[in-house]
Amino acid sequence: MRRFLIAAAVLSTTMAFTQVSRAADSSDKETVKGVLIDKACGTKQMKKDDPQASAADHEKDCALKCGKKGGYAVISGKKMWVLDAASNKKAQAFLEKHDSTKVTVKGTEKGDTLTIESIEETK
Repeated sequence: MRRFLIAAAVLSTTMAFTQVSRAADSSDKETVKGVLIDKACGTKQMKKDDPQASAADHEKDCALKCGKKGGYAVISGKKMWVLDAASNKKAQAFLEKHDSTKVTVKGTEKGDTLTIESIEETK
């Protein structure tokens, strides 16, 4: 009986550590389809009834100009993710190469901040 209790305790501990490490590995990876926009104009779009649709009409040139100074964000539905410093550089490079601001972004979410791993044009 004693061996059984020890084995059960070891098994329970092992399972608990497995769950904790699995939770740590599954950080908040996100795939977001939305509109790439500068933060200042994105904040204004969030006050609209349909922020994503409103942001889709936003001019790319404005996003480039304002984003250089204030950073970028992605609006999807009624949520806006602000990009971190490294992701701002990726967003800037994307906008300089593409005509569309409609994007699919893969990255890690931390609150309302998104760290981009990849950014692609959404057709």
